Amino acid sequence: MDKKVFLIEDDRFLREMLSQKLSEQKITVDVAVDGKSALEMIKTIRPDLVLSDLLLPDVDGFDVLAAIQKDPNFANAPVLVLSNLDKMEDIKKAKDLGAKDFMVKSNFTSNEIVAKVKEFLKI
Repeated sequence: MDKKVFLIEDDRFLREMLSQKLSEQKITVDVAVDGKSALEMIKTIRPDLVLSDLLLPDVDGFDVLAAIQKDPNFANAPVLVLSNLDKMEDIKKAKDLGAKDFMVKSNFTSNEIVAKVKEFLKI
């Protein structure tokens, strides 16, 4: 069975690179470019994992996390936050809202991010 990742990222370069790298691993990727479209897409998709930025146009990632926690379609989908926010209070807030892990973008390569996704998906 194919695994599905919901990628919420407004940075076009990072979004396209991660989508390509995940697709190469036979992982289906649904993409939202901002918080507002992510909230719309939440209603129709059932991912195995959510990979989300926090600094998003329209609706921020914290609000998206809160909405995901309330949605039964996402009950079993771990959320991995990928953000440039690196303050402890932001990390704690994200984890309090249900994020299973928090990766600071500047600290990881794209290959390390993909490896973490595969670890969460158990593939």
